[in-house]
Amino acid sequence: MHSRIFQISTSPVAQADYIKTSDFIDHWFVGSVADYVSSDNDRDEDIQDLRSCFEKRKAAQFNTNGPIVSFIILPGGKEAYFAKPYEEFTAAIDEIMELGLREFACGEFDSLVWKMQESYCSKYNFYLSIDDEVVPLAKFIRDAVIGTRYYIGGTLDYHC
Repeated sequence: MHSRIFQISTSPVAQADYIKTSDFIDHWFVGSVADYVSSDNDRDEDIQDLRSCFEKRKAAQFNTNGPIVSFIILPGGKEAYFAKPYEEFTAAIDEIMELGLREFACGEFDSLVWKMQESYCSKYNFYLSIDDEVVPLAKFIRDAVIGTRYYIGGTLDYHC
């Protein structure tokens, strides 16, 4: 499976400073989440995928000025973004709570625990590189400051 890493900053990023695959040599991300990181991707398409992810949930507003692309998390955007994952999270918890000791002892609920974890913070979704820290999209959204303008620098492909 392929996904993307987006470079994010609170100020515009010069193209010369975009993230590169060499930034991920000996990086914890490779081997922990990704098999490898590649520059074999299209930044414009990647940004459109991220934009769609946010806008279909009415979580962010994007602004494009040539190659400079930025967005802000809207008031109520965090809740809007997490509404469906929260439903999935609570549904998995409800199913787990109905299991008995036998299922617990035999590990017959692994898929429910996985669903719960993935709905809270997907390990194989988009990642954002912010000041040399790489975080899952869900963590970024939870930590983002409403109304702060975030700029998108480079994008990379990763395979997991």
